Amino acid sequence: MKKHLFLLTTALAALMVVLSACGNSTSTSGQASPASSAEASTASASVPEVASPSPTSTAGQAVEIKLMAKDFEYDQKEIHVKKGDKVNITLQSDDGGHGFTIPDYNVTINGNGSAEFTADKAGSFEYHCSVPCGSGHTQMKGTLIVE
Repeated sequence: MKKHLFLLTTALAALMVVLSACGNSTSTSGQASPASSAEASTASASVPEVASPSPTSTAGQAVEIKLMAKDFEYDQKEIHVKKGDKVNITLQSDDGGHGFTIPDYNVTINGNGSAEFTADKAGSFEYHCSVPCGSGHTQMKGTLIVE
């Protein structure tokens, strides 16, 4: 009986460790500014939803992008910016631990938070989830298009 209780306790502890790794994290890398989950929720509520700048904008503009991650997908499959734009991406995930990374720009957001970078290379760049989040993790991707 004690052996079964020990095995059950050990299995539950291991499960808790695995599940906590899938939780929200506010660590960021690159030029990101750290924010707590509460701050990210508050900040994201005031950030306007902008998928791309207006067609008449010129390069070098500040571009704010709000990206939602939910049910193993992002709400925007493509993000359009102009070369030279200073891009600030805010990631909001209400259903667990998701992340965001653009490897070609060395930009990563793990959990709710934001990151800022300058779009200094033209082309199409894949972005995807940076936090292993479950069975649909590999489908969480999109394209940053720098014109």
